[in-house]
Amino acid sequence: MPKKSRTELLPPYNDIFRTIFLNMLLVLPDYKEKQKEGYPLRTKEELEIISDKYSKEREGSKTGGITFEEINEEQGKKSPLIKLKKTTFRKYIQDSLLPKSIGYTNVENKRMALFPNDIITHINFLYYFYKIADTEALKVLESIRNIDPEKLLASFGYDGHLDVTFLDAIKAHSEQTTLDLAVAYYCCVGDPGIIGVVHEVFANRPEEMKEIIERIDKIEEAFREGMAELTSYLNSNTLKFSDLKKE
Repeated sequence: MPKKSRTELLPPYNDIFRTIFLNMLLVLPDYKEKQKEGYPLRTKEELEIISDKYSKEREGSKTGGITFEEINEEQGKKSPLIKLKKTTFRKYIQDSLLPKSIGYTNVENKRMALFPNDIITHINFLYYFYKIADTEALKVLESIRNIDPEKLLASFGYDGHLDVTFLDAIKAHSEQTTLDLAVAYYCCVGDPGIIGVVHEVFANRPEEMKEIIERIDKIEEAFREGMAELTSYLNSNTLKFSDLKKE
């Protein structure tokens, strides 16, 4: 069997195994050792601070997020070695190793793409496995899909249970890059994808499945009512053709 490249070994951004590895990464012996040696690898606290910093709603957007320029600003504070070239950043997105844009914000009168506020956690993960990881760490990565993740974590001294948030579990099984998009497709065009994902993920948790689907249906109902009110208002009012803005 031909040896797999590092890219082939890496779980994509929305894969459930990416979530598992993000949980594992900070307890890997090699990761800890490389931190001590001075490699610019981030601590859990650093990653949480950055994620929280960019979680607040941005100008021109209803969500939080971080721009490419801000990503490199944060990376540069840690070390110039971990700043990303735009071409590399785009390639990671094309290869599904990093998330696509989730919206836009206005920065100094410029419209700039926003990426999830935890994207630096994923960039830190990619930097370690592309630039630093030793052979043993790569073997762990290659074998993880055939190993009970909690037993694997225990072998590295992690004594907690491996928990995955409902959101991460849904995102890992959805074809859409964000929950917003998945629900929007359901509300706008009746795409049942998000409902199918909920059925799949929560097959063993029927109460939670019911609760989530009811919440999604409430959003869809509110959307329909809002659209009906908007359509009624638009149909009930007129303007003169001469009032239309000329190009």
